[in-house]
Amino acid sequence: MHTVDATQLIADIASLATIVEPGSRGTTRRAFTDAYRTSRTWVRACMQAAGLDVHMDAGGNLIGRYPGLRPDAPVIMLGSHTDTVMEGGRYDGAIGVLGAIAVVRALQTHGMRLQHTIEVVDFMAEESTPLGSLIGSTAMAQGFSDEFLRRQVPDWGDVASCIASMGGNPNVLTRALRTTGTIGAYLELHIEQGPVLEAANVPIGVVTGIVGIRRCDIICRGRPDHAGTAGMHHRHDALAVAADVIRAAEHAAHARPGTVATVGALTLAPNQTNVVPGYVRFSLEMRSVHWPEVVAIWDECMHALHTAAAQRGVHVEVTPYEDSPPLTFAPWYTALVADAVAPWSPTVLHLPSGAGHDGSMIGLIAPVAMIFVRTKDGRSHCPEEFAADADIVAGVNALLHAVCALDQTLG
Repeated sequence: MHTVDATQLIADIASLATIVEPGSRGTTRRAFTDAYRTSRTWVRACMQAAGLDVHMDAGGNLIGRYPGLRPDAPVIMLGSHTDTVMEGGRYDGAIGVLGAIAVVRALQTHGMRLQHTIEVVDFMAEESTPLGSLIGSTAMAQGFSDEFLRRQVPDWGDVASCIASMGGNPNVLTRALRTTGTIGAYLELHIEQGPVLEAANVPIGVVTGIVGIRRCDIICRGRPDHAGTAGMHHRHDALAVAADVIRAAEHAAHARPGTVATVGALTLAPNQTNVVPGYVRFSLEMRSVHWPEVVAIWDECMHALHTAAAQRGVHVEVTPYEDSPPLTFAPWYTALVADAVAPWSPTVLHLPSGAGHDGSMIGLIAPVAMIFVRTKDGRSHCPEEFAADADIVAGVNALLHAVCALDQTLG
């Protein structure tokens, strides 16, 4: 049974983790930053060293191709992302990209040329930013509206300019860069970012689907007033409106087990102890494997927002910027991945993903499957994020064997 070069793989993960934003804590390599640009130059070199032909598409996705014997056949696509959240970890996304490169390296080493071309993709800007998330995979599978591309974000500029700054071409992104049938199947390796595998004492697992996510940006415009002289019944407190939405989101998610709702980013002005907040901008997101629950939480939050704003004389603006419905993977594909996982895990465990992934967008145009790698304490999006070398290697070896099985299955 062929295996990947574990030493090179682990060294690559360690090397990429050194490319971070200066002075940052943890692994901070946010999309559209200089550190991110530097890292992608490094990733490009890794792809080329593994024998991949590398180019960047109009969506800013870095793509390495390992040509197959049938150039007209749909490609097998592997990938993930190398951008991180602020103060994130070194494994989220990175092991999917570097693991896919390791798979191609192993095929080269063992002299294996598959029928289908393999594409290894480092998707641009998977993580949430003020511009949005899943930007590269959305460009590939769906495209953007003109309104979204023109959207101005304080301190960032407009979306189109940011994409162009990464080497993309926003002028052609109002339609999908790929169409149904051009990708035979998409497969992604990723850390679990949750506690299920660790609790079951298994290193890797088979993912059954991806949670649905709705995100929006909300601005509340009230009136700043003196905190001592403005009576409680005469205030136009923007932060009080936001607080009502936060409470509504928490209550709505608690009432629906398995769903979550989060306000993770908040700014206010004038942000001063003795002044009533006159301006608040905050994020709101909700997730569930059942889309009607996402919609129900949204409706409750919007009702709370508009009710609180009317009571306090505060003007509100809501800008939705992500709707990615849940994706359930095809049974034939999860069964194939389960067969590939079996030699590397004492138990083949199936589990859903509570995190979003680029696969949720690629699923619009191709079959999708994922392999999860165990994480310590289920921690992720923090410096404490950790996956054991042996577990990562097991996941990448399973990825290699799933790719070989896919090549036969797709015909």
